[in-house]
Formats: sequence, structure tokens, C-alpha cells
Amino acid sequence: MLKSPLSWMGGKYRLRKTIIGLIPEHKCFTEVFGGAAWTLFGKEKSKVEVYNDINKDLVNFFRVLKYHPEEFKEWISKDIVSREIFKEYKQVPGEYLTDIQKAVRFFYIIKYSFASKGDCFGYSKVKGPIKSIFNTSFIEDVRNRLSNCYIENLPFEVLIDKYDSKDTFFYCDPPYFEVTQYKDKFYKEDHLKLINTLKNIEGRFLVTINDHPEVRKWYKDFNIKEVNVGYSISKDTSGRRKFGELIITNYDTSFKRATDFKKAV
Repeated sequence: MLKSPLSWMGGKYRLRKTIIGLIPEHKCFTEVFGGAAWTLFGKEKSKVEVYNDINKDLVNFFRVLKYHPEEFKEWISKDIVSREIFKEYKQVPGEYLTDIQKAVRFFYIIKYSFASKGDCFGYSKVKGPIKSIFNTSFIEDVRNRLSNCYIENLPFEVLIDKYDSKDTFFYCDPPYFEVTQYKDKFYKEDHLKLINTLKNIEGRFLVTINDHPEVRKWYKDFNIKEVNVGYSISKDTSGRRKFGELIITNYDTSFKRATDFKKAV
């Protein structure tokens, strides 16, 4: 499985094997809240693939890797690990940067911030800085993986309407309900809009979201599967906890073969 080059709030690297095992037969795979694209990168290629996110930095990053991989590689190879460079990247106005420079800045800040949140410079008293930013072998792998993928920057309801068909599968990993750490806010009204949008599609969907009584009430007419996933934003293992998540679909996932999946009525 191809790894995402990014760590991102809500990334599904721990859950993606389970998600991929539940994907039904389809022609168009659409990742509605793309984030770090862990699920897209982990699955086999579909005939048509769509990556979408409302975050312009994420979208620009993947577009640059797809269309300007060599230029990105040249820029990123010049950087060193430095608190001063981190501060400069945080302070420089985006309007003065090219798309390639924006992608490099975004990648550097994510890689060298605490818990990959992009807020403050990350450091450790017991080990040196990560060197993965200097390993550029991922660039060609990601470029090849995105070669057949549309990269969109659309509101979820616009994207779903644009790509909906009986042969489309929508993977939706919206921001968790009542969790505040996300950069792009997603309110209760947005969750309700998502549900109402998904209720009226021709295609099939799979939603991953935190286990919450209100969420269960919203999706009570669909298939709900419970899972526990461990996450950490702490510097040590004491900060690691397991959280309940829900996998929600509008098709039956009790069969293992993709051709056996039947859409819920």
C-alpha cells in the first residue's frame, strides 16, 4: 500500500484496510473529504478517481506533486530543519508565493510542527528531527498514483452532485462531530446537509465518523458498524487513546465479495 506523505487531522491510516475491504464494485471512486488521501493511496486504481478537499493548501500540494514533481523536489531538497525557517514559512504571505513554493511551505510546516498540526515547531529531547522531508522518493510514487485522478476543491454537496451516478462510490470522512481541532470548521448544519445530500444519491456511500448518540440518530436508516481506533497527539505513549468510530453505508457489507454488495433501500 502506498503511504501518504502527510500526517493530517483525522487521517485514516489506521482504518484504511478495513475501509478498503468494504468498498463495493464501482467505476468512479470519489473521496469527498480527501485530507491526506490515505484511503485513495491504499486502494487499487479505479477507472475514474476523484480527490476533493475544501482546504486549498491540501489541494494545491497534491496538484503540484501531480503536475510539477521535479520543481517541488528541487525546492524541498534545499531546506534544512530550523525553527527560524519554520517561523519564516509561517509568516510569509501566501500571495507572494508560487503554487510550488506554497506546496513546499505547506509540506515543511506539516512535517516539522508538533502533531503535524501546523501550529508550533516540533522538537524532542531524546531524538533528532525527522529526516523524511529529505527523502523525496515518494514524489514519483504519488505523481504516478494521481495520474488518473481528478483533483477538486469543491464544497461537498457540489462535488457529490457533479459526480453522482449508479456506478459512483463516495467515501466520506467528514470532520468529527463536536471536535474542534480542525482547521476548516464543520458545523452541525453541515453534517445535516451531508446526510440530506447522501440520502438522494444514485451511487453508494461509506461514511466514517466518531461514535456519537446524535450521529447514530441521524444515520439510523442506514447500515452502521462500530470500530475502535487508537490515535495519539502526545509526545509519549501515555497520550494514546482508543476512540469509537462508526462506519456507515447505504449498502449491505455483510458479504465479502464486492459484487455481492447490495444498496440499502
